[in-house]
Amino acid sequence: MAVTIQPVQSPAELDAFLKVPHHIYRDDPNQVFPLLSEQKHFFDKRKNPFHDHAESQLWLARRDGRILGRIAACIDRYNNEHWNEKVGFFGFYEVEDDAEAAAALLETSRAWIAGRGMEVMRGPGCFTSNHDWYGLQVAGRFDRPVLGMPYNPRYYEKQLEDFGLTGVKDLFAWEIRTRGEVPEKMRQMIDRILERPGLVIRPFDMKNFFAEAGLVRELYNECWSRNWGFIPMDDAEFAYMAKDMKSMVDPEFLLIAELDGRPIGFSLTIPDFNQALQPLKGRLLPFGWLKFLLAKRRIRYARTPLMGVLSEHRKLGVDVAMVFRTMQAAFARGITAGECSWILEDNIPMNRILEGYGGDRYKTYRVYERPV
Repeated sequence: MAVTIQPVQSPAELDAFLKVPHHIYRDDPNQVFPLLSEQKHFFDKRKNPFHDHAESQLWLARRDGRILGRIAACIDRYNNEHWNEKVGFFGFYEVEDDAEAAAALLETSRAWIAGRGMEVMRGPGCFTSNHDWYGLQVAGRFDRPVLGMPYNPRYYEKQLEDFGLTGVKDLFAWEIRTRGEVPEKMRQMIDRILERPGLVIRPFDMKNFFAEAGLVRELYNECWSRNWGFIPMDDAEFAYMAKDMKSMVDPEFLLIAELDGRPIGFSLTIPDFNQALQPLKGRLLPFGWLKFLLAKRRIRYARTPLMGVLSEHRKLGVDVAMVFRTMQAAFARGITAGECSWILEDNIPMNRILEGYGGDRYKTYRVYERPV
């Protein structure tokens, strides 16, 4: 039987779309299934302000009634205005090792993107770099992913390349393992950095959460505005994401750097909650929440997804100072290892810093694109 592609139009079809990973990874011990409730919330156009500036569509692939895979596509107006380009994103890509189904899904996404006047399709993601994960893992250790990073079968790479997609940017994940001690290279310079007059590295003020979140948004938009993949966030979208993050944020892991009282940078580190989420199989109810609360106490790994310093202050060692403070907080909680991700392949200064601290560039992710 031929493969048919069906647009997702009903709540039942959305449920089927969200459960495709449970079929693809049913025998894979490394997969961490996203919480179904959060995924439904993400796609709810009445609740998620991302949809106020983006158009999207979801599809399922079937053969003889059996679901083989899924894909989604979106056009983000903010991205295209910021970069003056005509790009449509594809993502939420999950499919069996079936060349016909893969080609049909990708072609449907391409046609939808082209039909809206775009020139390029880019992905895979969830949907863009502002969301949970971005890129396809193509090299390194294919083990359990940390929170917010993708995981995929090896055959996805061939499926995308057979469709004519080519890599446009590689993203690196660096792992740093310690014995609970700051790297020697950092110790040699940290006193000099922290003694700089007017420099303060302070924790996030949880009592003024949304005011502080607004400050972080301003820093984020300014620090990353010219970075590849950046898409600006408006107040509504950042507030939406910040609200979801509030329960995950440890103020000692969200640091703001100030110079003479003016914010000049920030860093965000989060415990690797995937260690606690993995056994839940995507469900908090009826007893998943209790398992999660018990398991999160045993987390001994973290991820730093964001760190930025205003361009005019990037040679002051502020990034080193924030890493140092983060390590101190992590060691106090029994966390002695973690991941810094993702780092652009051409971000030479940051890649050199992480290598100098003894980091291991242990995973590579790739973003693909092709003309439509």
